[in-house]
Amino acid sequence: MMTTVAVWARRLARVAVAASISATGLSASSFAVRAAPAALGVDEGGSHLAVVTTSTECPTGAFLSGLAANPANGALPPPSVSVSCSDTQVVVRTNGIPTFPFVTRTPNPLRAQDLVFRFTRKPVEASTPGALNLGAIGIAIDGLPIYGPFEAPFDGTADPAADGILDDCGGHAGPAGDYHVHATPACLPADRMMTPGAVVGYALDGYPIVSPVVCDDDACAMTRTVRSGWVQVSTDRNVWSRYAWQEGAGDLDRCNGMTGADGQYRYYAVATFPYFMGCYRGDPVASGGQGANVNGGAGAIRGQAAGGDRPSNGHPSGRPGDFTLAPPPGQLMAPRPRR
Repeated sequence: MMTTVAVWARRLARVAVAASISATGLSASSFAVRAAPAALGVDEGGSHLAVVTTSTECPTGAFLSGLAANPANGALPPPSVSVSCSDTQVVVRTNGIPTFPFVTRTPNPLRAQDLVFRFTRKPVEASTPGALNLGAIGIAIDGLPIYGPFEAPFDGTADPAADGILDDCGGHAGPAGDYHVHATPACLPADRMMTPGAVVGYALDGYPIVSPVVCDDDACAMTRTVRSGWVQVSTDRNVWSRYAWQEGAGDLDRCNGMTGADGQYRYYAVATFPYFMGCYRGDPVASGGQGANVNGGAGAIRGQAAGGDRPSNGHPSGRPGDFTLAPPPGQLMAPRPRR
C-alpha cells in the first residue's frame, strides 16, 4: 500500500494547474500540491475507485487558501473562507464571494454574506436516505454554498441547469444576493476536479463531496469518470418526475455516492443530474449540520438543515427520502425573484 501511495504522490506532483490560476482568480499558493492521501479505495470488483482521506480529521487543508479578489467583481470584498474544528464539528465561515467573475443570471445582485456552516467530523449513514432540503445542502471548498438540484416549488421544483438560469460556473445569486451553486463546480481549480478522490466540498451530513474521477489500476495510470444513476425519463419540470434513479444505469447510488473499500461513503460531483447529491446518505439534523447567515433576516439561507425540520423538496412524498417534509413559515409565499 505504501508503494501505491508513493506512486500517487509522484503523480500528484505532475498535475498541471497553471491554466486554472488566471481563470479562477486564485493565487499560485492555492494550487500547492498537498501530501498524498492515506489509502487507495477499491470496490468489490477490484477497480480502484479513489484516493481517500480520513473523514474524522479536521479538513482545514481541504479548503482553498490564498483566495484573491477578481477584478471583474468591482468593489466587492475579496473571497474569504476560514475553517476550524471542535472535537465533534467542522465550522466553516465564508462571505460567499466567488473567485471568478460574477455573471448575472437572475435579477439579484451579488452581495457579501456572513455565512457559517457546521457539519459533523464523524458522519454516520442513516438507516434510510433523507430528502434534500431547499437552500444549502453543503459547502464547496472555495466557500460557496451548495444547493440541491432543484428550484423552489413556486418555480416548479425545476432543474435550474436545464432551465438555463445558471452561469458557466454552475451557480447564480439568490434574493439576498447570496451566490450559490446548483450544478457541478466548473470553476474550481482544474487539479481538484481532475484528481481522483480530491475533495471539492462537504455535505451538511458530514460526508465529503469528491471529484468524479477514479483510478482503475494500482498506479492510477488509468482513470475514468463515474456516472450518476439518474436518467431523464420525461420532460416534466419537477425534477423528481423528470429524472429517475435506475439500478445499473451508473456507478453511484440514489444519493449520488458510493462506499469505498475503506468503509467511507462519499458523494461525487458529476456533470449530470443530480450534480452533487440526490439525497442525504447521512442525517444532517442528528449530526448538527447547518448553514445559516449569522445576520439572520432576509439573508438567512433558506432550508437550513437544523432544528429538526427540513423544508419540502417539492416532491409530494418528499422522495428520495422516506418522510414527508413541510416548509418552514414563510417558505411558500408569493413568487419571489428566481433564486
